[in-house]
Amino acid sequence: MDFVSWKEREIHRDKFFITDGIINRSLWDKAPVKVLFLMKEAYESSSNVIEEWALNDYLAGKKLNELGKTMWWSMAQWVDGINKLVETGEVNSFDKDYKSNPKMEEAFHSCAIINIKKSSGNSSSSSDDLSTYVDSDWDLLMEQIQSINPDLIICGATYPLIESKLVKSNPSAEWLYYAKGYFFVDFWHPSNQWPYKVKYYSLLSALNQSKELWMPKT
Repeated sequence: MDFVSWKEREIHRDKFFITDGIINRSLWDKAPVKVLFLMKEAYESSSNVIEEWALNDYLAGKKLNELGKTMWWSMAQWVDGINKLVETGEVNSFDKDYKSNPKMEEAFHSCAIINIKKSSGNSSSSSDDLSTYVDSDWDLLMEQIQSINPDLIICGATYPLIESKLVKSNPSAEWLYYAKGYFFVDFWHPSNQWPYKVKYYSLLSALNQSKELWMPKT
């Protein structure tokens, strides 16, 4: 993806820019389901950091217990559950011992994460602000999605922001929309304060009902 040209757009010019994408290419290539998370924005919390960085490279070098935030654990649980759903044909029980399960690390590092807003990120997001970035960058965001070419796109509270850009987004099943050759899941942000188990079963139960639609064809 040509992030150099992206950074040169007026809305990003002279602003701190954080790139993103596939976390671990090798694990991505081997994943039963290639899952892309479409998120809101990343941010640099320290004003002393000058050198820009890539979110996916940062995550690739970290273990989940080092990252700390609940959202990363949620993502790992969801990807692991989606992979098992494809492999077994059913929703597997929530893993209460997820923090000691090495499969969680592998599942997390096998996904891709991209943000709508790649510069001047904040810890809290404004829908109006994010919509401005969607309007500015939708062509490049769609190009990035196409270059990653996922089987399933989980929108972390971002689907309402992009829905108008998809033009014909046909509701295929519960929370599932098909548009531009991809399946989009309109779901909660991974940091949603519902318990891990509630988020896991809510997503996996919905995807189980529609698995014949979105499951990769072998």
